[in-house]
Amino acid sequence: MINNQLSNIAVQYRKFSKGQYIEHTQFNEFLDFFEDQNRLSRVMLQGVGVVCGFKPELIYTHRILSSIQLSQGVAVTTDGDLLTLNNTSKISEDLYVSDLKTVDIINKNFTHYKAYDNFKVNYPAFHGDDANASQIELWELATAQEANVDFQPVSNLPNLEDKHLLLYLESYEKDVKPCRGVDCDNHGVQQIRNLKVLVTTAAGIINILGEERLIIDPITGEAVKSRKDRVQPHPLFIDGIMGGMKQERVIVERLILNNDPETSFSSFDFKKMYADVLEKNKYGEIIFEKINSISQVLGIPTVYYPGFKAALENALSQKAGFQYAYDVVQDLTDTYAEIMKLLPRAFVRSLPDLDSFPKHIMLGKLIPNLTLDFSRHQFYHSPALDDEKITERVKLLLSRFGQQVQNFRYPISESDLTPVNEGIPIESVQRIKITPSRKLNPLSNKAIPFYYHITNQLLKTWNFDKTSHRSSGYNLGYDGSLLSLDNHVQKPAYFNIDKNSFFNIEGHQGMNYREVFSQLKQIKDKFQLGFDVMVLSLEKLVDNKDLFKGFFNEYVDQHPGLEHKRGVERGGTFVIVYESAENPVVFADFSLPYICCTPKTEVKLSLPNTVICSSSKPLPFTVVPLNGDVEAVVGAGLNGGVELNNGQYFFNPESVSKELYGQEITFTVNGKATDCSVKVVPQPKVEIVAHSVDYPTDSSMPATLHFTIAELNGYNLMDYDYQWDFWDDGGLIPLMPDANGNFVYKLYNLDPKQIPTIRLYISNADCTQAVMIRDWYHPPRTSVTIDAIRFSDSNCCQFSIPLIKAAARGPEEVYLKEMSFQLFGNSDGSNVQNPLYSWSQLKGPKMKLSGANTSTLKVEELVVDQYEFQFTVIDSDTGAFAKSEILKVKVSA
Repeated sequence: MINNQLSNIAVQYRKFSKGQYIEHTQFNEFLDFFEDQNRLSRVMLQGVGVVCGFKPELIYTHRILSSIQLSQGVAVTTDGDLLTLNNTSKISEDLYVSDLKTVDIINKNFTHYKAYDNFKVNYPAFHGDDANASQIELWELATAQEANVDFQPVSNLPNLEDKHLLLYLESYEKDVKPCRGVDCDNHGVQQIRNLKVLVTTAAGIINILGEERLIIDPITGEAVKSRKDRVQPHPLFIDGIMGGMKQERVIVERLILNNDPETSFSSFDFKKMYADVLEKNKYGEIIFEKINSISQVLGIPTVYYPGFKAALENALSQKAGFQYAYDVVQDLTDTYAEIMKLLPRAFVRSLPDLDSFPKHIMLGKLIPNLTLDFSRHQFYHSPALDDEKITERVKLLLSRFGQQVQNFRYPISESDLTPVNEGIPIESVQRIKITPSRKLNPLSNKAIPFYYHITNQLLKTWNFDKTSHRSSGYNLGYDGSLLSLDNHVQKPAYFNIDKNSFFNIEGHQGMNYREVFSQLKQIKDKFQLGFDVMVLSLEKLVDNKDLFKGFFNEYVDQHPGLEHKRGVERGGTFVIVYESAENPVVFADFSLPYICCTPKTEVKLSLPNTVICSSSKPLPFTVVPLNGDVEAVVGAGLNGGVELNNGQYFFNPESVSKELYGQEITFTVNGKATDCSVKVVPQPKVEIVAHSVDYPTDSSMPATLHFTIAELNGYNLMDYDYQWDFWDDGGLIPLMPDANGNFVYKLYNLDPKQIPTIRLYISNADCTQAVMIRDWYHPPRTSVTIDAIRFSDSNCCQFSIPLIKAAARGPEEVYLKEMSFQLFGNSDGSNVQNPLYSWSQLKGPKMKLSGANTSTLKVEELVVDQYEFQFTVIDSDTGAFAKSEILKVKVSA
């Protein structure tokens, strides 16, 4: 009966003490533990299958098969047996003791064979799924020294084309019963290990591998296909799996070659070219069949083809973007190519099934006719020796294939778009983006195309190395919402792009070609990207002077290498195509691997000034060549100020869109960039208000002025220069506002009688505004009061309370040059013996008052303003008082 060592593993043993009596079970436990560990190390940490060698060769003598030569080799069974060919080097002289063997041989020649009967072991692999089934056809090979009368020459072996070789370790136990001598030291169970080289038929190999049947996976609980040898199945053994898979090119030149050069084309003709290629290979159906076959062997979920085909048909129905249906099938072909490159090295098995080939190794056909023979065990490495993680890479690529199919979407909805445009203002760019990428495969190293809906699952399957280093967010792509926030990922064009020899250009199809050209030019020039842009029309162009614009038929005739690449390589030309002036929408793009359109004629352009005020008069351009067409490089819908008047180009700052104020506007001549630029500065329209004044309390203190910019038409107030004339004497003082538009300035020795008009001059380039600030000085009102009034000591109540009248007179208007004026007051009343007088200033700036406690008040240090005064009379004995009418005095300059 078969004895699989690893079917029951010893997990512990006991150490022996000095003088201890040892039972056979204790000693056998010790041996079993270390043997099991040795076997497990081979199977789990090294691998199983044919390591090397064991190559058969038929030797003929006089055209008759004389021997079957088998080279030395090394193999490991799933039970941990290490198999090599050997010869007997020394025959044992003791009964029941093994002969000594040597493995130091190059090959071994087997000259004889006989039918082999495995009755001693009944090895399950040599029988059908039913244990009681008869044994498969087997023949044992022997050398001339090993053969006996039961053997016959190998020349009699029939039908060699149908024969396959096996190594089989005949393993069983044999009791040794008789004792020799008194102590019976030779008594025990002998472990028989005979290495047999066997021959079987193709039917026998199929029986050894076992028919596929459904079993329940003990871990997942799912029904899976299985057979007796669960290690041997590998995708490479699938018929035709390594057949080349390439997508046919779409050759644009055929439109011209197959038609008259004057033929008119439409976007439908282009769409049909791509649809025909896709229909010819059934929208990639063959790739799906092969991928799903591989997935089933490796336990990866299969991919649903009908849903993907429907998505492609939807993309092909669009007016623009139909090229992306072709692109995604090409991507899937590239993914398949990556898998095919790795698959021959993907013989890695984690935890190999121990019952697959515990005592045998398949060596393949006797007469090999295949490089990869399914009837020959490969060597299945342990993951410990798989430094490149080949099998895991294959599994990840299979998962990526599924993610590509699942996440392809075109047309793209607005909610799917995340417009990240390398720092270009969102308002000036719709959704065009140029992403550095790679020119050559593998697809894993390229930027993720924009027609994939980026998810975390897609990111984790895109590049194995980045995912294994937990940096899947460092892939590049159109949609950066789930990528790393690091600048070199979000804005890769700002950093070194030496390794990126290709530029993905995406988001432009379906837009007006003028806007596309303008934005591409703007982004290309900003980041100094080395490629050209060409615009082609399907209708003839009349009087076309733009060297970056051409008629499709003529251009393709001169440049037949056009090919859609979803971008352009460094040093190439990106070509966008639209139908006509009535339908200016970009529906397709192509590229050339060289710069094709840089004008040979020198162009120049200049303006008298590089900075100009928005209110200035138009400036004439100097253009070379004289008949060159001048255009401003601005966003769609914006006016760049270029005007043509009587054959002369002018720059009119008044017509420039306000959105361009403060930005550098560049220009082209005949579509070629120039170094001419201008910046338009808005004419300032500022309102200044006196926020507050800190008035001096005495003549030595300054007046602190607080002014605020009330309005600057939304422009940046720090872009202007501010010159102040605080004394109205022509002396200018530079004073900038703070971030909130506030100014603070101190005036010393301010004469209240002569308040100056403050003048402010605001300028930028040749834009200047003068602001006058008047009536800004308003000191607080002052009043004169009388305190410490003393009344007589006599009892006021024994006298009658007097009646008092008060009156006052003075000038209604005086002039500042008179320096001063007087106010006169008088009183009338009975029993008023000791009257007291008091003058009060009710309104107007503070002035010098003399005689405030007399009937006559003198007012000095006049200031232009209006004033109010009042005269009061008080009886010092009784406290009775009276006030005069209010006197109003106007001081004029």
